Amino acid sequence: MSFKKKLQAFLGIEKYSPFVKSYYEKTNVKSGLYLSCVVIALELWMLCSVCYNQLFSSEPRSKVWLLQHVPCYFILLFCGIALLVLCLISINGKKIGRKLTLFVKVAFSVVCILFGLYISWLDYKKGEQFITLVTMTIFVFCYLQWRPIYTIIFLTTTFGLFYIMCNAVLPTTYATKVNLFIIWIAIAMASIDSYHQKIKEAKKEEKLEEANDILLKLSISDEITGISNMTYFISQTLSELHDEKIDVTKMLFLFMDIEHFKNYNEKYGFIAGNEFLKYIGQTVEKVFENSTTAHFSNDNFVVFTKDENVIQKLNLIRREVKKCDSSIMMDLKIGSYRPRNRDCLPIVACDHARYACNSLKKQFEHIYLEYNDQMDLDFYRKQYIINNIDKAIEKDYIKVFYQPLINAQTGKLCGLEALARWDDPEYGFLMPGLFIQTLEEYHQIHKLDMYILNQVCKDINEVKDKNLPSLPVSLNFSRSDFDVMDLTLEVENCLKFYEIDKSLIHVEITETALADNDDKLQKSLEIFRKSGYALWLDDFGSGYSGLNVLKEYEFDVMKIDMKFLQHFAENKKAKVILRNIIKLAKDIGMETLTEGVETEEAKEFLKEIGCDRLQGYLFGKPMPKLELVAKIQDGTYIPEQIN
Repeated sequence: MSFKKKLQAFLGIEKYSPFVKSYYEKTNVKSGLYLSCVVIALELWMLCSVCYNQLFSSEPRSKVWLLQHVPCYFILLFCGIALLVLCLISINGKKIGRKLTLFVKVAFSVVCILFGLYISWLDYKKGEQFITLVTMTIFVFCYLQWRPIYTIIFLTTTFGLFYIMCNAVLPTTYATKVNLFIIWIAIAMASIDSYHQKIKEAKKEEKLEEANDILLKLSISDEITGISNMTYFISQTLSELHDEKIDVTKMLFLFMDIEHFKNYNEKYGFIAGNEFLKYIGQTVEKVFENSTTAHFSNDNFVVFTKDENVIQKLNLIRREVKKCDSSIMMDLKIGSYRPRNRDCLPIVACDHARYACNSLKKQFEHIYLEYNDQMDLDFYRKQYIINNIDKAIEKDYIKVFYQPLINAQTGKLCGLEALARWDDPEYGFLMPGLFIQTLEEYHQIHKLDMYILNQVCKDINEVKDKNLPSLPVSLNFSRSDFDVMDLTLEVENCLKFYEIDKSLIHVEITETALADNDDKLQKSLEIFRKSGYALWLDDFGSGYSGLNVLKEYEFDVMKIDMKFLQHFAENKKAKVILRNIIKLAKDIGMETLTEGVETEEAKEFLKEIGCDRLQGYLFGKPMPKLELVAKIQDGTYIPEQIN
């Protein structure tokens, strides 16, 4: 720090922040409160003493003395009361103009100094000490805070004036001069030191306040977007829901999802992606400026707002999303939930709004949907599935059903597909499409898949022990199984535990699961093949990347999606497509299996064009193990081979 700045800091003429100024003023108010009480008490004591002396003393004060002193006591008492009132008003939180505050402070100080000068001058004339002046200057300059430059000027002026007044009456002695100078130094040092201590405290408090502000902002703000986080959102909306002035039935929870934001990240990188989210977050906050907003997670935002002009506001945000990069085709989907009462939990309301938003997936013509009663039933059923999958596995509510696979040329049973069925004591029979999709969505499908694998291996083991024919069983594994665990190791360990030959377990994976070119998944499938497992490509033709999948991956069997057999008799194109698919599979060394065979016509056609295996209701629906065994034993199904 330069000498100039050091000098400015010492004299108190540097610039201070609003916080330091405010702290300084508040300190003066507190000091003024104590000081005014002391002054009032002293003056009341002096007035009472004078009265007592005049009434009961044998040597009452002269009229001249009374005229010289009593008015001064009253003036100082009045100033003390004025300062006390001002300080009390300020402490109680009422705003007082800075000019009025400064005027009272200066007026009180001037009166104190004049009082000290006058009384000490009278005492000096009588040969007494100037204690009153010392006391008043200590009050003014040590209790009330003044910038050092003012302290030096006013204190010097005060003592200089007193010296002149005294010297005019009676030439001052050397001792008096020294005493005056020592007292001046002592009061000046004490006053300046007190001032700097207060400024130091103020700056320290300012840093603590700034740190607290940062911590508070971090606790309620989202790191990426800068708008509120979910912690603040939940707290704030909870308060609003319990505010009797707000009609909650006219409020909405909104859940926004930016479609194809992943593509934006891949094109521009995560830094640019975060900047985009920050911009959209600020846009949401601006559009819903009088509402509670927050960044939910990833590319999702939530709002709690009145149900007024909602669609118009959402269209403003949607416009900002869409104009960012027209080549990516980003868009906004919004789900909403209307609370039914004040007991609504914000996080549950957000889940309902998100559920409504997710229901809009692949509905390109709709961008907004409000949560309804049917969704409510579906939502709680999904929650039930997620919350009870472990119990269902433990209590064997999950059953393994087997659907026959038939050799198209011989008509014999050549294999089975293992399928999961859930017979729940509360919901009854749950449709596979419902609970499997739900478990996929909430990344719990691996629990079901591992349970089915274990049950299939156990069933194969039991059949083998009873000298019944062992048939290969195909199991469909989810894409997420490969993400949450080492699936190849889990399958290998299960087969070793039950001493099952690898030829009896066929690994199925759907075409749609291979849509993204995932190196980890591809390596896992390669390990399966090298370990001796047959790989099946399930639901070929159901997605948009079938031919690319055939190019990138190696499979043993292609399962042709049942959609090709819908309206088979009327649709001539279906036959042409099926014929060419089967020819393509043979050309690249794959066997074929067609799903959904329900008629003799379809069966004969598929046999004619060289399809290897058939599956469908024509040959049997999925059935429990005991029913299947019974049908094998009574000759309904003739196994292709018996081990």
